[in-house]
Amino acid sequence: MKLAIIACAILVVQYVFSIIQIRYYRKSIDKIVSGYRGNDGYFMFSGMERSKFRKGAIAILVVDKDYIVHECHMLKGVSILSKFKEIEKYKRQHVGVILNDAHELLQKEKGNKIPAFCKALFKASENALVSISKKNIPIEKGVGV
Repeated sequence: MKLAIIACAILVVQYVFSIIQIRYYRKSIDKIVSGYRGNDGYFMFSGMERSKFRKGAIAILVVDKDYIVHECHMLKGVSILSKFKEIEKYKRQHVGVILNDAHELLQKEKGNKIPAFCKALFKASENALVSISKKNIPIEKGVGV
């Protein structure tokens, strides 16, 4: 009986922490995006890397139609106490710089565990390149794809 009560208490605490974390995530995204509302040519991308027992990470990028990063924010950690931090290193850089840095780290860390923040940044920047390039491809009438 005690085991069932403990398991229920853990589930309730986990649920409450999840709600807190989701609210923080939504507020952070709204704050980042608010500066770009009404402006055409800006896109927001995110990448997430989760782990059961290690640190996870979420990367948020705001990129323009020319693939230039205007905002780069990273949340990394294990608890709800983790907060988004701005990464100045990639501001005003081409998205390819992030991919290049991630690729270099992958080559260096062969066989070792790649940090979650690196994987999250890689996913976000890859999403940016693919999505924006699809929007920039002109589709002419009568031309087969």
